Amino acid sequence: MSPQLSRYRFKVRYGICLILLIGAAIWVGLAMRTHLPLIFLIPQEYSGPVVILFDQPGGIDLTPGKDGYEVKVPANGIIRVKGTYTFDNGGGYPGSSIVFLMIGKNEERTPLLEAINPWQEWDKDDRMSWLVGIRDVRGNLQKIPQSYAEGFVFDDFPESVKDKPMILWHDSCQDRVFGPDWEAYGAGEKTAEDLHIPPCGEFVVGSIERIRTWPEWMFLRGKGKTEKLRINNPAYTSIQELIDEANARVARKKAEGIS
Repeated sequence: MSPQLSRYRFKVRYGICLILLIGAAIWVGLAMRTHLPLIFLIPQEYSGPVVILFDQPGGIDLTPGKDGYEVKVPANGIIRVKGTYTFDNGGGYPGSSIVFLMIGKNEERTPLLEAINPWQEWDKDDRMSWLVGIRDVRGNLQKIPQSYAEGFVFDDFPESVKDKPMILWHDSCQDRVFGPDWEAYGAGEKTAEDLHIPPCGEFVVGSIERIRTWPEWMFLRGKGKTEKLRINNPAYTSIQELIDEANARVARKKAEGIS
């Protein structure tokens, strides 16, 4: 084999190895970015529902920070994002895929406790007993038996936490539908894929004591209204209807001094 051919083969092999290494680095980088958590930055003065909608043309681009994708909650609580990201059941901070941080006046960040509904967690050793719970910032769950069948779902929480801001009703919001065929979705006749319902998530920010005094218009349809007000109307006929409702809520909160 001639020296020229040997050098050529070496260059080809070196080039292939280099391309494979670069490709592997890009793949690892993308995988790491995919698994970065969504970090919700919640202003200290904010209270009320929050909805994040994915796959939204004209939505915001999320850029990764040191610990994850940071998303600041706006005044109306509606966040629209171009891409699709994980919005799941959370866990311990900072290792979970979703993190809730309250931002103080001096920009200090405080992880929030999360109130758990009976259908989110239950006593694995006694599935006949419905429980509520409090998940701390490390992901630990304090389980609390319910004693008030007709009361507010979180009545049994310790008095020491009822005046603290928390995350409540953290869940997917595909049952909102955001389209005119919501009845077909509710009846199981059409799927989220059939109706092109965007991936989305929702939660509520507030203290147990304050939420007990909120008027009906402070809640999203369903969920909190179902539990507190016995109103079960979860669907929206469009995303714009959700946004209009959220903007009206901002004005009423200010006018009526709701917090």
